[in-house]
Amino acid sequence: MSLIVFVLLPGIAGLLILAGALTEVTGRGRRNGLHVLAYRWHAGHCLDGKLRTNATWRQPASKVLHVKGRAHRWHWVRGWRRCAVRTGASLLLLAIVYGLVTDATATAAVLAAGLTLLAAWASLRLVRWARTWRHRGQYERPLERTLAARLGIPAASLKVERDGATVRSVAIQWSAEAELTGEDQAMVLAAVSARVPIEAPSAQWQTKGSRRSLLLTQSEPPPSLVSWDDIATAVDRAGPGDLVFGLGKHGHVTQASYSGDSPHIAISGGSGGGKSNLAAFLLLQELHRGSLVFNLDPKWISHLWLQGLPNVISAHDTPALHLALTWLGGELLRRNKAAYYSAGGTGRVRANVGPRIIVLCEELNYGMQDLKDYWHEERTREDPKRSPALKGLAALSYAGRGADMHMQMLAQLLTAQSTGVSDSSVRTNAGIKCMGRYDPPNWNMVVGKHIPMPPQPTVPGRIQLVTARGVTETQVPWLHLDDKDEETAGQAVCWAREFAVSGTVAQIPTGAEGIPPQLWPTAPLGQEHLAIDAGQGLGALGQPPRTAPWEPDVITLRVAVDAGYFGSRTLETIRSASKRDPMFPQPVSTEGAAGFTYDDAELREYASRKAGRTVARR
Repeated sequence: MSLIVFVLLPGIAGLLILAGALTEVTGRGRRNGLHVLAYRWHAGHCLDGKLRTNATWRQPASKVLHVKGRAHRWHWVRGWRRCAVRTGASLLLLAIVYGLVTDATATAAVLAAGLTLLAAWASLRLVRWARTWRHRGQYERPLERTLAARLGIPAASLKVERDGATVRSVAIQWSAEAELTGEDQAMVLAAVSARVPIEAPSAQWQTKGSRRSLLLTQSEPPPSLVSWDDIATAVDRAGPGDLVFGLGKHGHVTQASYSGDSPHIAISGGSGGGKSNLAAFLLLQELHRGSLVFNLDPKWISHLWLQGLPNVISAHDTPALHLALTWLGGELLRRNKAAYYSAGGTGRVRANVGPRIIVLCEELNYGMQDLKDYWHEERTREDPKRSPALKGLAALSYAGRGADMHMQMLAQLLTAQSTGVSDSSVRTNAGIKCMGRYDPPNWNMVVGKHIPMPPQPTVPGRIQLVTARGVTETQVPWLHLDDKDEETAGQAVCWAREFAVSGTVAQIPTGAEGIPPQLWPTAPLGQEHLAIDAGQGLGALGQPPRTAPWEPDVITLRVAVDAGYFGSRTLETIRSASKRDPMFPQPVSTEGAAGFTYDDAELREYASRKAGRTVARR
């Protein structure tokens, strides 16, 4: 029996394998016979005879040959190792059969002991898998697949170390035969940044020796507190289309660009996440270098420090919000036309379309339904069904860089309803996203599931700046505008208002296509509300900028009706409208028996808007 098992059967198997090898090498004979399958099995090849990689007998694989572009880790191993594993498995099976035939009891005992050890090992692996399967599935396996697909070389080992949701390190090893060029190393770093939430890590490469390895460790976090003085130099040096957001890791200045990243910005996060402080920091930069800001605030109490500045248009109630958004939609069309005609077929926009306009949308979901109801009540049969204000808002989100009109949208949860449209197009068009005090649903809605969510910040003023270049952890400067100490907050507000007008002050467009007078800046609300000292040189900030003294032409309602401003409508009807219509012009003065007097231009504009025609000047 021993002769049969240890001499005859191995001899027959050897001859069978040799015949299969000759058939494979020469290409003669049946390529799917038993002898060929025996050779392929013991040689470590696939049974279909197709090579998955370029691995040889002595060298491991360096690239994939399979048409699908991927191969199992088994096919990357040297040929002699695969041959040894499969041949050893065949001999082990043969030994077990021999033992069962000659001494079944002893063989069964040995098998039981071996199976017990194997079961214990498998149990430990199962426990480890159960404890780490989520970690492996979320961090390590996606990174392994990405690296193998981009490099064509699978990692020999990959380990991601975490502390809760914070990734502390990433360790990757390749076989000694893997040669990683500088381009490959850059590709590895890009893959890690795309798959693992570890920003700007410190990289330690080992490209020589028995192992090729990379160790990425978490870099120094941003400072916990940043002041204006820490960032003032960077703000002064920023280009006309660049915005400074704060300091990142290693104290590096974090910036984004209207031209290189996105024309629009979305700021989202929970209450107390620093959205208003960030918006104020960005607005200060824009106001200082000559931008015109539209503060669309249906809550009335956001950014009170902007009240009355000559380069800020504030709209709070529903009629004013409607008028502002409608004007912005028309201004966008005018600027696009100006840019088109200035190009002259050259492909380059040469027109000076006007000062840069920043549209600050603070929690628009608070007044969105009121805007819809307002237009439903005001529209006539000739008016379009869709509100021109909401149409202007949607158009603004698609505004290109040539129009120089940019949106800053702030909301705790930037849903489609908060932007006034039924889909997520407005939110999606904001390519610069600032996330503060976020959670998984908010992150997935604003940023997307394709970008891993970093750990939730615990430091006040800490945000994640998301652009096309990736996610950058940033500490925003604290401006103290909402400081609990009233004296500190008052000083901060005075400084911010002075800085906003200390550079180039944008002039408000007036005239036929200019901003309606109802939206011009009004005087500040008072020292008790804004903590502004008139002696600080801010006393004139409440007046709209003008190039010459200006006095309106005044007219009474009776004269306007007699002149045909309102068509066939009677004086009583117009007087009733002046009391109930919030868009009706405000009286300029009261002159005895003549009653209230009104700005002639404002009355003509109101009448034209209601009648859908142009009212001739008296």
